Amino acid sequence: MIDLSTLSTLTTPDLNNLIAAINAGIASREAAPVAKRVTIHYGSYNARRMSRPWIAKVTSWPVGGRPELAFGTYLGNDNGGDLEIMALPGDIIRDGQKDGRGNNGTNDWSVVEADYTVRTIDQAEARKLFRL
Repeated sequence: MIDLSTLSTLTTPDLNNLIAAINAGIASREAAPVAKRVTIHYGSYNARRMSRPWIAKVTSWPVGGRPELAFGTYLGNDNGGDLEIMALPGDIIRDGQKDGRGNNGTNDWSVVEADYTVRTIDQAEARKLFRL
């Protein structure tokens, strides 16, 4: 911490050194990650049997409870399309598609990597990786 009353006593080289130290400190700070669009592709499906694919990001996960989700969007039709959601590295993503017959539905867990790709994981690993 700098005592402001001593600033008037600093010489020009001292001020230049102070400014250089401040600039170095600012430059060394790591930039906060930015949410980017994460996409997962789904191929064609039988719309009479299967639901539209869905995607969601886990927003909270109470101890002993179910995770709360924020849903994204499916851009496509029964010929295929992309699921999209805004996410940060480390976010837990769920995606899936319900089968109207009760079998063959999907419900996947994933984590967003540092390069904004998605890696499939299981629910136990998702719980370990979840952070607020």
